[in-house]
Amino acid sequence: MKIDLALMPFELEKKDLRGKAVAVVDALRATSTMVAAFENGCSAFIPVSTVEEAMQLAALKKDPDLLLGGERKAMPLEGFHLGNSPRDYRPEKVRGKVVVLTTTNGTQALLAARKAAEVFIGAFLNISALSGRLQETGRDVIIACSGEKGLFCLEDTVCAGAIIDCLEQEGVSVSKSDAAMAAKVLYEFYEGDIYGMLAGCDWGQYLESVGLGKDLRICAQVDSSRLVPVYREGKIFLDR
Repeated sequence: MKIDLALMPFELEKKDLRGKAVAVVDALRATSTMVAAFENGCSAFIPVSTVEEAMQLAALKKDPDLLLGGERKAMPLEGFHLGNSPRDYRPEKVRGKVVVLTTTNGTQALLAARKAAEVFIGAFLNISALSGRLQETGRDVIIACSGEKGLFCLEDTVCAGAIIDCLEQEGVSVSKSDAAMAAKVLYEFYEGDIYGMLAGCDWGQYLESVGLGKDLRICAQVDSSRLVPVYREGKIFLDR
């Protein structure tokens, strides 16, 4: 299996996605929030780029089971039902619901990955389960980090390294690009304290400063879920 890494969404435009499996990672917080939401009975997500797109889609569908979720600068959006905190997506709010989601980074990475043969949602929460799904595809893999407004972010790269490490620990023969090798090295440095890494990174410190520090503990729960959402034909859902 060949593994490559896109450190930021725009790098996907330079890569050949045909026939590849892509794992999209936004550890703080979009992909972690999605996994948590599916654990609590959410039916699906529809990722969109902009606030305007989300509101137009909701107005068009007029579906009581359709919720608006998202953030800008980590904060919930005015008029939306949900933000981008995993704590927002409680069972009583999301069970059986479809969420139209727009976030600063995570949904952008998803939309950039949609030309791949298969797209999966990854976070620290589902590392082992995701590794299993990637193996099942028999495809070469690109791990797409969401980054932060087009810039490198530590947490997504470390999460990518954790995925690579898990594949290797399970005996998969892996050929790594330079970026993938760097991610693996970073993960080996931080693997003993994922929460500490999240708390110390730029975005983790920002979340703490705006009163969202509790989200870091949730996002640091390695292998707390066996769910691996897929992104297909414009929707994110569980296919098994």
